[in-house]
Amino acid sequence: MITKTVEESCYRIESNRLDVYSAASLEEDMTNIFEKGVTSLYLDFSQVEEVSSAVLGLLLYKKMIYSKKGVRLMLINVNPQVQKILRILNLKSHLLL
Repeated sequence: MITKTVEESCYRIESNRLDVYSAASLEEDMTNIFEKGVTSLYLDFSQVEEVSSAVLGLLLYKKMIYSKKGVRLMLINVNPQVQKILRILNLKSHLLL
């Protein structure tokens, strides 16, 4: 589900739809990346068109856990539709770079 891009600490989400069924896979991929000892984790959401509340909850939880260990988690290249959802839920400042 997640592939590394050219830039360091930047990973692209390959799915266009993140729902409750893909949350477990996303969490596993993020955990594997975290265990490699990264200090920053940027998730490229350029392919993502839909995101569920389960995935948003997972991202907020991971951000909280990672920040306690000094790791920065941010979303980049988020399309306007997903940005609108983040803005409505007042999560834009928490997750977007």
